[in-house]
Amino acid sequence: MALDSALSEENEGDSTREASTLTSSDKRSASTVSAKKLYLPPEKFKQPFKPPAGIDVKKLPETYTSNSDREKLINSFAYNFRRQYVYLYRERKPLFLCPLNEAGVEKFVVLTVRLSLLPFRELWNYDGASSFVADYLAFEPLENPIELPKCLYSPTTILKLQRGNCFDFSVLLCSFLLGAGYDAYVVCGYATKETCFMDESREVCPLLTKTEEVTKKEVIESEKKYSVKPPKDLTSKYERFMEEKRRKEEADRAEKARLEELARIAELDKPPPDDLHGLRIHSWVLVLEGKREVPENFFIEALTGQTFSVGHPAYLGIESLWNHQNYWVNMQDCSNGCKDLSFDLGDCTKWEYMFPHVNKPTLQIPDQDVDQLYGDEDEDQQLDNRMVELPPSWVDEIVLSDLDFETRCPEGKKTVLYKKARLEKFAVYSLRDGLVKRLSVYEEYESKLHLRTLY
Repeated sequence: MALDSALSEENEGDSTREASTLTSSDKRSASTVSAKKLYLPPEKFKQPFKPPAGIDVKKLPETYTSNSDREKLINSFAYNFRRQYVYLYRERKPLFLCPLNEAGVEKFVVLTVRLSLLPFRELWNYDGASSFVADYLAFEPLENPIELPKCLYSPTTILKLQRGNCFDFSVLLCSFLLGAGYDAYVVCGYATKETCFMDESREVCPLLTKTEEVTKKEVIESEKKYSVKPPKDLTSKYERFMEEKRRKEEADRAEKARLEELARIAELDKPPPDDLHGLRIHSWVLVLEGKREVPENFFIEALTGQTFSVGHPAYLGIESLWNHQNYWVNMQDCSNGCKDLSFDLGDCTKWEYMFPHVNKPTLQIPDQDVDQLYGDEDEDQQLDNRMVELPPSWVDEIVLSDLDFETRCPEGKKTVLYKKARLEKFAVYSLRDGLVKRLSVYEEYESKLHLRTLY
């Protein structure tokens, strides 16, 4: 409260000084005016907005083109939260809270997530839903790789356009996962250049890494009572020793050559140095353990549909995450990436939430008096009165036709380049021979010498 009053007084004082300065001299430099704008309400300085191609703003529902009173209240809370955050943590990037939607209206990112359970069994599991989103949408990189996007379209518009950036992919996938009962969250953080640009040319194709389970049957020979004794071994022990020594030396040389070849290939596969390493903004999906019998936390890369552990080196840090109920800011150190992060969202020392009605268990403080810890009933009643009930999502119900689900890939075809392989995906019944997948494996990295094709 003290921080809010101080900032409001500072705002009023700067506005008064700006007005007096402009009336006394109209030749004030533009830099001074732009500096004062930082303290004024952000809605007065909206950037020119251009709706996406293929979307008629006049045909959009009313919830897309305007904000209700409750949404305006939530946006004001988000502005205040972001202002205090920037004031306290000036070295960190601003939070991704209220970007513009396809109609040019500022919408809270939490209300952009729309729980959806479509009548397709493939979308009821995380692997099927992530694979569908990765195949159905065409990827568009962020305009500025180190800045947050200015717009975040609704999942319905993204499905209609069949293209989007990493945030559009993640919001759509999170909507499907939440509707299917998973504890999923949209993550805003930092990743490597290859992950941000969906570059899988250094990754092995998943179809080639499937483990083949080979069962070895032990053959037990039964001893016969009457059997012919084997003849005695008349070979020289010295010759046998020298032969084993020679074979061992040949095996050591072959192993050394194999390790050198692997080191050479690893050096070739090593990505070039990136000047923006650790600064590239990316979005992916986090699934927490508990619901749907998920045994442990894991990440889902929405651009490719692949799953990774929370300690994967491709993800360098997390700024914030959200679902359809709340917004959390990471307060932990990400110097070692995400492997040391705790995802106990109820721990307010590690995750700062925006709204107090968080459903996660709160951090327990031992050896404290209950009355001292929670206060009296009057204070609890005042806190309950201050609870904010989020309005429903402004996004329309997500609908997907059978034709769109079967067509899947944009224009019925999608090609993915892997390490010495190329995977082509086709829509069902789009080709006369019924082909849906074609994997071409190459001997060289430049995909010039064709080795074989798998259907």
